[in-house]
Parts: sequence; structure tokens; C-alpha cells
Amino acid sequence: MNADRPIGVFDSGVGGLTVVRALMERLPREAIVYFGDTARVPYGIKSVATIEHFAAQITDFLLGQNVKMLIVACNTMAAVAGDVIRAHAGAIPVIDVIEAGARAAVANPDHGGIGVIGTPTTINSNAYARRIHELDPSARVHSQACPLFVPLVEEGWLDHPVTRMTAQEYLRPVLAEDIGSLVLGCTHYPLLKPLLKDVIGPGVRLVDSASTTAQLAAESLQAMGLASSRAGPPAYRYVVTDIPLRFQTIGERFLGRSLGKVERLDW
Repeated sequence: MNADRPIGVFDSGVGGLTVVRALMERLPREAIVYFGDTARVPYGIKSVATIEHFAAQITDFLLGQNVKMLIVACNTMAAVAGDVIRAHAGAIPVIDVIEAGARAAVANPDHGGIGVIGTPTTINSNAYARRIHELDPSARVHSQACPLFVPLVEEGWLDHPVTRMTAQEYLRPVLAEDIGSLVLGCTHYPLLKPLLKDVIGPGVRLVDSASTTAQLAAESLQAMGLASSRAGPPAYRYVVTDIPLRFQTIGERFLGRSLGKVERLDW
């Protein structure tokens, strides 16, 4: 297999660009094709069958782009459609944010209680708690849905008094459980890291699902002999199903750099 083939990353919208950003920093030689299903976001209110159908469609599209690895940067898709994605991917390796976040959460043998925050759909799926318990049956997991974080991040209120007050309210019951680490179970949440660190204090470790996914991808590519050794700069492509006016602005905030050209796909 050609190791210079791109990595395919996909999400229901724009949040997965935090994973792309982490991949760019951790794997600067890797080409990336990002797919955001912006016409059909949000996924969280849709049925499992619909999410599985959309996930299979996107997987097939990215396989058609000759990718060497798939990264599911959408917690909702990872929680409810992981088996469908892997079945469609066949021999192509698949990594998802839930697996990466769960592994990182239990990596410290003295992890104590583990807090998980995410959207209501992700938290209600129990996917993080289930995977953490599979990796460490003795782990104590305390989950908390934080529905207001996504709109606050997309509004750009990353250090706004309203966001700080909201975080304090959401995290109060979790911090009362004497946790040692807090898993950011949504790809929007890494943009809130400075504020969340202030709220939780120095005694709690933040597990960023974007950077942990990039780390797991790097380890997997190395182990499979698929790490790119290209000399020149890699190509980055961004494909979406709709280009709302705000996508470019929000996307560049998430990515920390210019998006350049964004391609629109009509199914």
C-alpha cells in the first residue's frame, strides 16, 4: 500500500477540524481529506438507522478518494455507527475519537475517577463509559451532558462570562465525585481547554479527544508501516455537503489556519 495516500477524516459538521488540526501538528507529512456533512448536521437528533446510512455513505466516498486510514471525528457516529463504518472500510484501518479518548483516560494507572463530558446524544449512548470499563473494569466513570457548549463555541464565546458560568454549573456534580481526569467527549470542546482548565483546577487532567486521536493515528500508521515519508508539503482537502456563510469563519477558528478552497459535494 502506498504510504503517501491521504488520511480520511470525517464528521457531521465542523467540529472534526480540531482533530485535523491535531493531526497536522502531530503528523506534518500526512495528506488529509476532511469530510463534513454540513447539509445534514446535527446528527444528534436523528435515528440510529439514519446515522448508520449517512456514515456508510461518507465512508464509501472517502474510500473512493483512495485513503489509507479512516478517522471518525464525530462522537455521535463513533457511538452508534462504528460497526457499520468498519464493515464498509474492510481492510482500511479505522480509528475513532471514543476509542482514543477512552484509552488515554485509563493510561494512567492512578487515574482515580474519570469524568466524561459530551453532547446529550454521546452521553446517553454510554459509549465512553462502556469502552472505559472494557479497558479497566475498576474505573469509576461520571458522565455529564453539556448541551450548551457547542453553540457557545460556534458563537466564538470561548472565554465569555456566560461560558464560564455554564461550565461551572455543568462540572459541579462531576468535580464533586473526586475525579482525576476529564475526557472532552466532543470535538468542539478542545477550543474551551483554557477555560475548562481554570474551572477544574490543576488537580484534574484534561483528556483532549482531538490530540489523543492524532497520537493513536501516529502509533497505528507507524505500526502498520503506513507513515508517509514525503519530502514536500502534503495536500489538504476539505469537502462539505453545504457551504453556509459561517462555515469558513468557524472552520478557520477550529483549524487555527486558513481553510483555502472548500469543495462542495452534491450527493
